[in-house]
Amino acid sequence: MPDVSASVMCRGNERDVFKSFWNKYSGITDNRSMMLNQNADEFEQSDRMDILSSLPDLRGKDVVDIGAGIGRFTTSMAQTARHVLSTDFIESFIAKNRERNEKLGNVSFQVGDAVNLKLEEESVDMVFTNWLMMYLQDEEVIQFLTNALRWLRPDGYLHLRESCSEPSTTKNKTGSMHKAMEPNPTSYRFSSQYINLLKTLRHRDGNNKLWRLDPLWACSVPTYVNHSGNWRQVHWLVRKVEATDDEQVVPSLENCMQLFSDTWRQKQFGVDKVTDDKKLSWTDRILSRAIDNANCNLSMGSTVITFNPRHLAYHVEVNAHLISEKYSCNVWAVETKPYYYRTSLTKANSSKDTRVRFTWTETLLRAVDYWNGRNAHFHAFVGCETFANAPDAFHSLKKILKADARVILLEPVSSVEDEERLRQAIAASGLKNVVLLDVTTDANAAIVEYEASVTEPIVEEAPVIKGSTNETRWFLVQAVV
Repeated sequence: MPDVSASVMCRGNERDVFKSFWNKYSGITDNRSMMLNQNADEFEQSDRMDILSSLPDLRGKDVVDIGAGIGRFTTSMAQTARHVLSTDFIESFIAKNRERNEKLGNVSFQVGDAVNLKLEEESVDMVFTNWLMMYLQDEEVIQFLTNALRWLRPDGYLHLRESCSEPSTTKNKTGSMHKAMEPNPTSYRFSSQYINLLKTLRHRDGNNKLWRLDPLWACSVPTYVNHSGNWRQVHWLVRKVEATDDEQVVPSLENCMQLFSDTWRQKQFGVDKVTDDKKLSWTDRILSRAIDNANCNLSMGSTVITFNPRHLAYHVEVNAHLISEKYSCNVWAVETKPYYYRTSLTKANSSKDTRVRFTWTETLLRAVDYWNGRNAHFHAFVGCETFANAPDAFHSLKKILKADARVILLEPVSSVEDEERLRQAIAASGLKNVVLLDVTTDANAAIVEYEASVTEPIVEEAPVIKGSTNETRWFLVQAVV
């Protein structure tokens, strides 16, 4: 277990390292230093709008912008918020921020380190950060997010944006202000570490009421996908909610440190070993044949939403890249497991197909809410284990599907009762022109072939189902909304 007392003793030295790192850029009070990119002006506005457009309505709200720098986001948030506190630990950045935003009249400024920030409990409606956690040590991340939970009013929001697994410039260092031979103290953590931590933290207030953070979604920042081919620029929107009766455990700092610094990282490494080199899935032939037979009429400009709960096994999935390549269409893929969201981003960074995007949401309904709020409409929905994991989602799903959109589903059943529940769920879904096909023989043959190619030991987070011995039956659902 990490030695927490030792980490506390050396925290001051670690903060000095980060302060020294940023002091090198303190004389550059413009977008270049904020994005650590010489070419920042080429895409700063687009990046900023990506983030701002994802925020909830801030009218009449109190916001704290932490690590605000010269105020890239402060300016826009102050135009609608009641008040914005803009903070950073580099004096020259806050001086420029003040020069830009003091005239707005509802912004206050503070020079100070995020780890030492003091705010009253339940005093703000939004805690906003952009590239901050990566400049904190693991213990500081845990303590900062716990503080954010304490500072937020009920139903308040937290926004995070981080470089996950690698710098924002990825393997292409063109324009980067990071000097290759100079020390870089930045922590490029896995996106799954952040999701797991956000879901774990708790805070008990003075009235003995327990609160938690509820991550609504995680997704890539579009500008970095398009400009840099980097899907691992990830941002999150998180809400403060009351913990339910079965969420009453308040983890200790030591426990959180063990999970965040070691356990979750090791689990991600294990999943990566099994999944990273797999470009094809055993479901490819079954689902692509179904898409053809259902007359989905997908083409360039079409948009498809896919759903992967991966409840039964890690390889029960819709291959978003195959759909994009075969039909030249755009695909928005929904993952519900943090570890496989991370592996999906890895594959995206490798393939560089900008038509494919990934999001993490805990449920399909959360993904529907995300897109319904953006007035999006898809030409088709393709999912695995959808009725098994989201049987009540189809009436809501219609909000984001075009009229006569096609629905293609691959559904496992393990008993006669399961099959009857599937048929009842289909009948209650409101789907039209439903065709239900038993594809068990094809599925089991494909699973056997796929699993024979797995050379790495299977880890707990990547279970398998043996196609030659399991009793699962597979049904293909083809329908129209």
